[in-house]
Amino acid sequence: MADLSISSKASLVLDLPPSCIQFCPAYPEYFVIGTYNLQKEGNGGQPEAEKDSQVREEPAVELKKSQSRNGSLVVYKTDGSTVTHVQTISQPSALLDVRFHPAAGIQDIVAVVSSTRTLAIFRLNPTTNPDAPLQHIATSQCDDLAEHVLFLQCSWHPTDGQIIGVTTSTGLSKLLRLDSEWKIAAAVDIDIANSLEAWSIAFAPGPGPVAAPVGLTTVYTGGDDSVLRYNSYLVTSDKDDELVAQESPSFNPISIKGQHDAGVTAILPLALHESSGGRLVVTGSYDDHVRLFAIHDPQESYGMKRVKLLTEKNLEGGVWRLDLVDAVSSEGSVEIRILASCMYAGARLVQISQGADGTWRCEVLARFQEHQSMNYGCAIVPPRKRGDHRLVCVSTSFYDKLLCLWEYEL
Repeated sequence: MADLSISSKASLVLDLPPSCIQFCPAYPEYFVIGTYNLQKEGNGGQPEAEKDSQVREEPAVELKKSQSRNGSLVVYKTDGSTVTHVQTISQPSALLDVRFHPAAGIQDIVAVVSSTRTLAIFRLNPTTNPDAPLQHIATSQCDDLAEHVLFLQCSWHPTDGQIIGVTTSTGLSKLLRLDSEWKIAAAVDIDIANSLEAWSIAFAPGPGPVAAPVGLTTVYTGGDDSVLRYNSYLVTSDKDDELVAQESPSFNPISIKGQHDAGVTAILPLALHESSGGRLVVTGSYDDHVRLFAIHDPQESYGMKRVKLLTEKNLEGGVWRLDLVDAVSSEGSVEIRILASCMYAGARLVQISQGADGTWRCEVLARFQEHQSMNYGCAIVPPRKRGDHRLVCVSTSFYDKLLCLWEYEL
């Protein structure tokens, strides 16, 4: 086996365990890390991440009552070779996910979900205050959830800039409507809930081969019950934006069972489609595998389940997050490159491709294995110039609180 290992160019240690990371599309030299600090009763207030540095296989979320959690948002700046700390904002809750808004004009807006079912909105703008570019806008909660419930992941709606999807530790998937002040104005449960923790939620990024009704969007969720679920929804609200209603045009929710041998922890729907019309959807699981499916949007299959597993690969560690590098389709061939956070196995750069003969394959291009504990977050440094063949990545690990910068020549 060829040695695909990569060494870091720079590294540093954070104050608290990192749980999530994302670069700011509006200011691509800046990225934000969310941290998750767990304290248990009886350990003298010592954070568990400091008390026990051994590698573990369970996620950072531990659902026990006798504990308290806090965290922070940490802003860094990189030039592609060095990493500089800019700002730290302490938070009263542990942070599970951070997501910058994808819409043009508001890509400096970032959503943050926490262990106390809060949705916090911040704006990152280094032009107004270089020393403290991240400024708080609003924090709100879902009042219909019990106090012990955690928000686990969030994802912005691809066409409605005031809607965000969230998942919970009780298996729910919810759509939240935000008002003009970026606070939760209304919420609705959607019918693709999981029976255990709902680890992931994702929206289809664009229309399929068949034009869909305006506002109809496919939503995917994955949970600890090893099931991938999806359905299509029309999201509407009254004139005062006080009500969010979801309508599924006679479609029943669809479940994909038996394809994952453990929890579905990452979902990456692509704008590309297989020759039969199925959308290409990549998933990650605790079972160490990354998988590529062709899944027909319900509005294109008249609500019928049309799913095909195209290829899969064992990445030697639980696949917690997937970050798209690029996806290209040309003259019958497809090439998809993905950065995967593989928990206790570090980070993997993966290429999924389809040859001219129609055969799909998945291969590992590179491994970054300097992390000595759980890798819950990786991110790709946006290229500084068009045509740059140097892929620069930032990866983190939880218990040793390590952040590393490394690169791969494409």
